[in-house]
Amino acid sequence: MSTAIDYLKQFGLAARKKGNRVVVSPRERVTGDLQKYIRAHRIELLAELAANDGYERRCYWVVTVPGTRPFTMIANPMTRSEATDSAKAIWPDALIE
Repeated sequence: MSTAIDYLKQFGLAARKKGNRVVVSPRERVTGDLQKYIRAHRIELLAELAANDGYERRCYWVVTVPGTRPFTMIANPMTRSEATDSAKAIWPDALIE
């Protein structure tokens, strides 16, 4: 799974954290669609920039527990393995999608 920062790098963009903002450069390469992506993934970008370890982090993960419908677990930004550990602490048979 690629990170939000890796996605921006595909377009020749670099990101940095400035307070609670994500600053992307070079500005002239930011299209309307990329600007929408940056806004939609701001929290993930901030988490990745703060951690600086290259792992994707999200504030939401889809959890599947046998016998129930899939649902969304919302938390602080975390990696897939952290989300799996967190979900399995409550639902031992949980799977993270």
